[in-house]
Amino acid sequence: MTSILVRVGDTLRWLLTFLVGAMLLAIVLLVCVQVFSRYFIGAATPGMAEISRLLFIWLTFLGSALLISRRELIVIDFLHDRLNADLFKRLGIVIDLATAVFLVMLIVYARHLMIVVGQKIAPATGLPFAWFYGSIVAFAGLGLFFILERILTPRISAEREATFRAAQAAAHATASQTRAAATESSAS
Repeated sequence: MTSILVRVGDTLRWLLTFLVGAMLLAIVLLVCVQVFSRYFIGAATPGMAEISRLLFIWLTFLGSALLISRRELIVIDFLHDRLNADLFKRLGIVIDLATAVFLVMLIVYARHLMIVVGQKIAPATGLPFAWFYGSIVAFAGLGLFFILERILTPRISAEREATFRAAQAAAHATASQTRAAATESSAS
């Protein structure tokens, strides 16, 4: 059971990473086409602007779900350095449970909002507004899955977080060294 949960979680993380990158690329391309069309051809493209807006909304919420999976969405690390490992683990569980309660409430209210406003149609593309608000439900559902995965597989989740944090620290160290080398070369 837990191995299936971990495989599904890893697949979802990979898929979310791919989707967020693809959406960002699509937004950049659509905005470039809009700028070219408006300033060089003289034609407005309101449909592209609406699609860019929809992609940006989905990018934001899917990226937030990915951050929940890495326990990075909202991090206040004031207490992290002051707590021992046992208290830190307990605090993580409390935070996950509070986040899960928030996400359940978000699903309930976003679903209600989709029913109320979802019948309206976007003017340029003709898409129902439910497509816009569906990103909230997707974010909350994915976030709940990742919290459930973290609670049911604490050892694997802790190893994954440690590996990710080590890679992140190494990337920050490399960036700091690169900035220091660039500063030294510009000073001389």
